[in-house]
Amino acid sequence: MRAFTDYEQTKEYTDFQKLPAGAYEVEILRAEDRENALCVLFDIKGGEFDGYYRKKLEDDRRSFGAEKAKYKGIFRLWYPDGGQYDDNKKRRMKTALKLICDDNRLSIDFTREWDGAALKGARVGMIFREQEYDYRGKRGFSAQPFTLISLEKLRAGEFTVPEPKYLSSSAAADFAPMPSTPADDDLPF
Repeated sequence: MRAFTDYEQTKEYTDFQKLPAGAYEVEILRAEDRENALCVLFDIKGGEFDGYYRKKLEDDRRSFGAEKAKYKGIFRLWYPDGGQYDDNKKRRMKTALKLICDDNRLSIDFTREWDGAALKGARVGMIFREQEYDYRGKRGFSAQPFTLISLEKLRAGEFTVPEPKYLSSSAAADFAPMPSTPADDDLPF
């Protein structure tokens, strides 16, 4: 067997527990504008997955180096951009911001410029759903933020986890067209 020179310094891959789809209480770390979206950075609070995204970042830094590791606990609320979905974007953003303010007794005038630091420390419920990914030819699923819910509904279990979101090409690839047979022509539909 061949040896390599920096074996002792080479970092090992570690097992990191995958976040299951479900609903969790999250704490907002900050909110900032990026890429035409209000990006709400958060982490899970309480329970088995407390501090999940901070721990994931630390694990990724050990495995891939600090320059490649990215913080993954981000919930994006897209700003209107003049497109056909502007009404939906505005309603989604207003609903989310009102929910955060109501759950935390915050009073922020969102009709004016505001500082994203005003949301720091606020807590809210967040539903995650499984979402299929394709990374360099490798397919899998990961739990991704789907929507916010009130802490009251979260604690009462009054929520539904949505079905997984599949890549558009995978659903069609799973079904092959049925060959036509002469007997099919006699069917009444």
